[in-house]
Amino acid sequence: MSILSIYDQLRNVLKTKARENDISKEKIIIRCRALSAYEAIGDPEHKDYPIIKGKEVMVEASFMGAKGQAFTDQFENARYSVEDLLNLGLGSNRQRASFIAGFNAVFRHLGLCEKTIHCKDKEPVDCANHLLEIFKPKSKVLLIGHQPRFLEKLASKYDVRVIDMDPDNIGKSFFNTEIEAVEKTLEAIKWCDQMLVTGSTLVNNTISNFLDLNKPVVFYGVTISAPAKILGVNTYCHCGH
Repeated sequence: MSILSIYDQLRNVLKTKARENDISKEKIIIRCRALSAYEAIGDPEHKDYPIIKGKEVMVEASFMGAKGQAFTDQFENARYSVEDLLNLGLGSNRQRASFIAGFNAVFRHLGLCEKTIHCKDKEPVDCANHLLEIFKPKSKVLLIGHQPRFLEKLASKYDVRVIDMDPDNIGKSFFNTEIEAVEKTLEAIKWCDQMLVTGSTLVNNTISNFLDLNKPVVFYGVTISAPAKILGVNTYCHCGH
């Protein structure tokens, strides 16, 4: 499934829901802004998360009292109606982050999804502590996106490989696991038994690498909350709000 067909599918569903709920023409504003690290993740014990290191930001959209978020490396401060969102160009991470955050907020307002707000403070550790429940024993696990607490937990029990886009991480070892470059993705997919993939692949234009595979794939995080309902993919977000 190509990234274009994925976004076409999301647009069509959003258009239908907007029409059914009579919100297509309403000048209801979706406000997108980048949250500070403290707003997004609070004050966790560990300080090695990408958002705290300044490598990513959390875009938050507000829609009729509901909020939706998306991780990205690019953002804009914008105001869109639902109709504007449907006509938004999606050629950059910035635009896709706004669309996905807005999509999550609208679907949360309509009661069509949950867990669109990132966990905070001690919750990321709690989330990682429950992670092993979704993996089979003795699996070879591929982690897409260096999520430090997830890697720490997985590396304690499994043979793990990690693919990440941050050049500052590539080649470095965390929890006795070397972070590999994106160019190793296809090789790592063949190697693994199961995959845990960041939902932000939907924003950075790489999600199609992890769909329609003959191996178990679980997407994690709030970014993919509402889209997962449409795409029919498995998700993990134990402590999301």
